[in-house]
Amino acid sequence: MPPSDLLFQRLLKDLRPVLAEHGFRRKSQSFVIESPQCWGIINFQKSLYSSAGQKRFTVNVAIAVKRVLRFYNEPADAPPLHYKCHWDVRLGQLSPGHSDRWWTLSDEGSYESALAEVRDLITAKAVPIIKDHLTEEGLLELWGKILGGFEYPRLKEKSILLAERNEFDRLPSIFLRIREICRGGAAEEGAEKHIAEIERHFHLKAQ
Repeated sequence: MPPSDLLFQRLLKDLRPVLAEHGFRRKSQSFVIESPQCWGIINFQKSLYSSAGQKRFTVNVAIAVKRVLRFYNEPADAPPLHYKCHWDVRLGQLSPGHSDRWWTLSDEGSYESALAEVRDLITAKAVPIIKDHLTEEGLLELWGKILGGFEYPRLKEKSILLAERNEFDRLPSIFLRIREICRGGAAEEGAEKHIAEIERHFHLKAQ
């Protein structure tokens, strides 16, 4: 294994006790935490385009709600991959400046710098936002802040969760917004299929 890959594995190992203190357990390149309603995930994503002798990585922060996983016939008793979660944001976007952030591991100096910065950001930003929103209500609150992800997928998953919670009176405004942002675009057909599927699954009148 190249030295830069060894540094990446060492980073995950050194962060393990820090995150364990907050209730997270390691699963491959992620750290996960579970509540009765949700999964929280902190994922370390390696770049496919690192230079020789270097390993670039970023950190994804994500939450998945179990009822939405079940709606899609996906297992809810195991954490999903971070990109299948229902809310996600890059760690750098939670820090001052709100910009995407990548770190590079190449030697001992770069390792110590990356470890310190990532550890501080995770404990100050990622852990609190996950643990404070690891419920259906918490995820609805995050969706309302428009923080992380794209609007259309967020609205799709919000409509599923609200329907699962029998909050059907909140669906018309969401369907209206979905149609507004998808009208005339490549996503329009899929949006209409999604709305029809919600109506069929929950036995609703056409909106």
